[in-house]
Amino acid sequence: MSNLNSFTMPFGGAPLDYAEDKRTPEHIQTFLAMPSARAVLLHNGKAGIGKNARLHRIHPSELIGHNLYEPGPIFLGLEGARPIFAANLQDVTEFLPEDNFFELRLGGAKMHADDLAIAGRAKSLFDWHASHRYCANCGGGSVPDDMGAKRVCNHCNTEHFPRVNPVVIMLVTHKDKVLLGRGIGWPSKAMSALAGFVSPGETIEESVAREVFEEVGVKIKNPHYIFSQPWPYPSQLMIGMICEAIDTEVTLNTAELEDAQWFTREQVDFVMNGNDKDKAAFIRPPKTTIARQLLGYWLENTP
Repeated sequence: MSNLNSFTMPFGGAPLDYAEDKRTPEHIQTFLAMPSARAVLLHNGKAGIGKNARLHRIHPSELIGHNLYEPGPIFLGLEGARPIFAANLQDVTEFLPEDNFFELRLGGAKMHADDLAIAGRAKSLFDWHASHRYCANCGGGSVPDDMGAKRVCNHCNTEHFPRVNPVVIMLVTHKDKVLLGRGIGWPSKAMSALAGFVSPGETIEESVAREVFEEVGVKIKNPHYIFSQPWPYPSQLMIGMICEAIDTEVTLNTAELEDAQWFTREQVDFVMNGNDKDKAAFIRPPKTTIARQLLGYWLENTP
């Protein structure tokens, strides 16, 4: 973790050329006909896993005649020279047992990094299509175009492209302590870094200060960027930050959090590296989350 240049963030590092300039009908037909072309399978936001815990891949021609959710197959990009597509299946049993489809937030911890990134991109795109079926300009129905790369309004011809929402997620520190919060409805010992959406008109640093004060009533200083993560729940860009608390008294905003506590470095180290879960001060965040990565970074890079 200390060497960020060699670190691949979960859901990041997709080995794909998105091939934005190769999406004409002629390009797509050529890609679909290539013997090396492959399609990965999703169902209800879960990814189909085959042999050796890898994404199950089929030739796109095998999808013909099967029920797919709109927008149908999408072109994810080129993996070297190999075209990679994705399909959102209504009925999975003709390809894999339903138990072979895994939720990415938890099951993704066991997936190959490339597979997790490809599945995350596919999920983000399918979710965007499902929630953007109507034109924001005129309210008319829109249809997918460029093999899933955009949607076009049937009425006013406005083009709509996939978007990601920027979210700041930050560790608030004070000397050898870190402040973590528990969201509403979470298990009793589940804790994570504070987070919130960036609002129009504010910088990332301003967003960090506002969100921390809104959620726990703590004023901060020295917010600085560490790393980011694409997060398909739904399509977000998590901007990982660390900042310092000016004061440590917590005033909990119960509309957003059920709890917030300061934890010592010793407590965090035991959670991250200890073997006795019952004695841990809180539940270790899943490996796929940027909160887990931020805690690891903090342990390795602060005295």
